[in-house]
Amino acid sequence: MTDPAEPMINFSVHQARAGAAGAPEDFEQMLALLVQATSGEANLVFANPGDWGIDVLVGDLHGQVSIWQAKYFIRGVGESQRRQIEHSLRSALNAASANGHRIARWVLCIPSSMDAPTTRWWHRWRTERQRDVPRIELWDETELRRLLLQPAAAHVRRHYYNPYRQDRASEESTPGVRPLPAPEEESAWRPGAEHRLGGAVHLLHEGTTEQSAPDRSWTWRETTADRIEPDIGRVRLRQLHVHRPMPAAEQRRAALRAQAALLARLGGRCGLPRLLDVVERAESITLVTSLPPGRPWTEVFGPGPIPVDRLTTADVLTAAVDLCTGLRALHERGHSHRAISPEGIMVDRQRCYLRDVGLAAVPAGPGEGDGRYRAPEQHRRPYAVDGRTDVYQLAAVVYHTVTGHPPAGNLTPPVRATLADFPEPLDQALRRALDEDPERRPATIQALADALRSGRRELSQPRPDQPWPDLHPGRAG
Repeated sequence: MTDPAEPMINFSVHQARAGAAGAPEDFEQMLALLVQATSGEANLVFANPGDWGIDVLVGDLHGQVSIWQAKYFIRGVGESQRRQIEHSLRSALNAASANGHRIARWVLCIPSSMDAPTTRWWHRWRTERQRDVPRIELWDETELRRLLLQPAAAHVRRHYYNPYRQDRASEESTPGVRPLPAPEEESAWRPGAEHRLGGAVHLLHEGTTEQSAPDRSWTWRETTADRIEPDIGRVRLRQLHVHRPMPAAEQRRAALRAQAALLARLGGRCGLPRLLDVVERAESITLVTSLPPGRPWTEVFGPGPIPVDRLTTADVLTAAVDLCTGLRALHERGHSHRAISPEGIMVDRQRCYLRDVGLAAVPAGPGEGDGRYRAPEQHRRPYAVDGRTDVYQLAAVVYHTVTGHPPAGNLTPPVRATLADFPEPLDQALRRALDEDPERRPATIQALADALRSGRRELSQPRPDQPWPDLHPGRAG
């Protein structure tokens, strides 16, 4: 007999909730969250106009990827459905060949089972196609149910298949995430207040940022705090508070889980913060990370209302090159930061750190990041963001800091219009990085880092006939 505490998983609910036309997309969104929950990271790929044969992606489209293909075949797999499956893999292989990535794993996901003749076809077809893809798998209704019943997928199961009842089994969590039996009331974070989180007490600082979903289903909070019990140290808190278990809220929750897994794997390397704790409750998830040393970019470099001097410009370029290390680590793992701003960068002498991983793993949407440095693709649907979005944002921060005014897209004047002795090759590289078309920007953050490093070396050899004026005597670098 089924345990009454276990949810009933009926894949027809996608059609009941979203209708026949919307059920495939609803099933696909569920799959993305399930892959995130069980694999630690995943990205939906939207058609614009084509999706390269990908519904859910793990990996880097410049290298090796794993692909999940969702087919909402609720009534089984017949001849027509077989042709669709064959076409999907063919499309994915053609896109991989045309765009230079390699498919290491291809997973077909269907909310039904195959009959005996179809199962025989599947085994033969899979064997034949493994010459092109080493690993081909089937997630049918049985495998999907098995994965959904894992503790790590409790939030996915609860939202899509059992939204009105609390599961006893779902109160377990992923490694490193501790559900608390009696969560305290979580009011708005007030500066100077003590906030108990798990077994630690934090003293909250000024400068808490708070954002709410358009439908008020969730609230996102970030702040700096001093941990005062049981040990002492300065930390960064990032919290999602879920008011209603809507799809957008559950996507955000899954994104914070993915960020925690990413930070745990990186272990504080590459100029990224170290994960200290993850505390998850029924209504919230909070990440506690170390706060990198140093002072915010704004305190060290600005940007101010006027251009900076040669020495400060050289230090800005050195810091920006260092920052590329952390961004490259995100990009190599299939993520982008998408929220780079002077307030989120810490500078400690010659080292530069990202305060957090920004919007890595968070579904792209309107209004994300600081408007002064928001890339053009972040303003328009389908919000096709990737590592080149970070290339734009970092270039925008450097440009604003050096010139004293923010960039203006394709109308951005060259830096040399403000600073005549600025290295021309670097000026051109920054303008390419600020191009409104991502395809015309440097393809990788490393390419931008190389240009910044080269410009820094040129600045180290000043021309005595054209010295820059010292606009900021005594300014720290």
